[in-house]
Amino acid sequence: MNLNLLIRNILLSIFLQQGLDSKVQDNLVDTKFTSSLIKEKKINQQKYNFLIWGGGYSPTGNQVSLESNVKYFHRIKNNIGLKEFSTKTLFADGFDTARDIQFHDPNFEVPEANLLLAEILGSTRGIYNQYRNNHLQPDGSSSINELNKWLQDLNKSSDQSLNLIYFTGHGGKGDKKTPWNTSTYLWNNEKVKVSDFTKKLNFLPPTQSTILVMVQCYSGGFANYVFKDGDPQKGLHPQPRAGFFATVHDRVAAGCTPDIREENYQEYSTRFWEALCGESRTGNKIQKPDYNGDGHTSLLEAHTYVIINSNTIDLPIKTSDVFLRKFSSFDPPKDTNASFYKQTIQNLIKKGRRLFHQNDSNSSGQNFISKSWIYRNDPISEILKVASYESNATIKSLSLKLGLRDKERFEQANKKIEEFKKEREQLSKSKKQKDEESKKLKTKIRNRIKKEWPELANIHHPQIDIIKREDGTKKLISLANINNDWENFKKLKAQISAIEQQRFRLEKKQVLAMRLIYEIENVVLREAFPKINTPDLIERYSIIEKLEKTIFDQQTGQIK
Repeated sequence: MNLNLLIRNILLSIFLQQGLDSKVQDNLVDTKFTSSLIKEKKINQQKYNFLIWGGGYSPTGNQVSLESNVKYFHRIKNNIGLKEFSTKTLFADGFDTARDIQFHDPNFEVPEANLLLAEILGSTRGIYNQYRNNHLQPDGSSSINELNKWLQDLNKSSDQSLNLIYFTGHGGKGDKKTPWNTSTYLWNNEKVKVSDFTKKLNFLPPTQSTILVMVQCYSGGFANYVFKDGDPQKGLHPQPRAGFFATVHDRVAAGCTPDIREENYQEYSTRFWEALCGESRTGNKIQKPDYNGDGHTSLLEAHTYVIINSNTIDLPIKTSDVFLRKFSSFDPPKDTNASFYKQTIQNLIKKGRRLFHQNDSNSSGQNFISKSWIYRNDPISEILKVASYESNATIKSLSLKLGLRDKERFEQANKKIEEFKKEREQLSKSKKQKDEESKKLKTKIRNRIKKEWPELANIHHPQIDIIKREDGTKKLISLANINNDWENFKKLKAQISAIEQQRFRLEKKQVLAMRLIYEIENVVLREAFPKINTPDLIERYSIIEKLEKTIFDQQTGQIK
């Protein structure tokens, strides 16, 4: 018998049996209702703990945008529905009065002589930056010691609690052997690896749930904290954990800038929090996303909103993505024997029973048995049939932005990536030519001014102060600009910057295609997952998904 026909017959028999036995139905509904009341009671009794954690590793790495992220969150916290959360803020050097914030005011001008000497003899890095103390009044510094104290407090609190951790700072790569084991950088160049962080959480009661929102470079490595020691090879950790991350474990993230203009901030949490509260960081009202039409915005919907609307190089992910890439498959098992089909049928029967009692919000109202296996290069219409509301919105929106309409959407997106790569390579060649020209001019100017002032071999020589005085400055600029060399050098630098901006815009388009591919893969993996896994693992995945769909009630401050 055809497998699809067999499955349909089994499910039909289930539906008929359930329809004939109304008393059994009533009992099941009553039991479910009673169970939901018990769960609601537990939720209302639990504690809510929130940690805002971040800042840079030193003043030179502690950009004002990081401080602004914290200020923005504190401003809209109650609007999100977190007024019942016990909140602690650990940021940079804490309440130390030293200047720890780096900022750049566009009205700040660097004298041309200083700029010339920096360009020709040294580096312009940081030349426009200024420093001040942070304005946050945090509870402590961003340090391992303070993090440990917070976790110790959690360990003493209620067994039933939800812990939300928002990290806004810098991150580092993992090594070649464990690339997933990325790091967060703390004050005084301390760092916490995924493995270290996961072990710290191990001391919390197993009934405490934790949700991460992390926006640092390589933040996706922390999605692995659902595994023991953060290692995918060691199996799942028993604590309920979920999270949302600005990018995957091997890519940098957008966001850290000394620019004081908030309208220029584009990082992950800017979009994530605005989706939840309906207000941007500059005070503009936005339509909160509600992809499943239930009248609320879940954390998952906020994450989806970021993927669709964020104009950055980020490739946002969530814990369930990492889970699926560990336990699911793009292709059916090679050993397609009776045991595999038996497991498939058993899982589909269970899903059929659930569908009978309630609408499955993850099926988008479509028949979940479109065929025995869904592949990435299947027609997009077939993939959308089994996609969740959030995945459906993501695939359609990104396809529209990329101008993709063909049914072979996965292949189309890959072709787009190759097109963008080629365009970027051409721009790189053009930039390389400009770089060579600027190096030649730089050498000419440097040799010329060093011949006049040999003291420039040491930038701290007292003679340098004389050169920077008015008469010396005029002479310096005049000497540098013989044959219009200095002006031409500045023009080349502007042209190089313009090329970099073009490459950056193309990279952001390329990332849109990468996000589309990633989401199609999520749908395929999610559809395959219950067909090849045990009920226990399926149940564990549902726990992660439930955490990702958490809703903060703005009226009551409770969790829905």
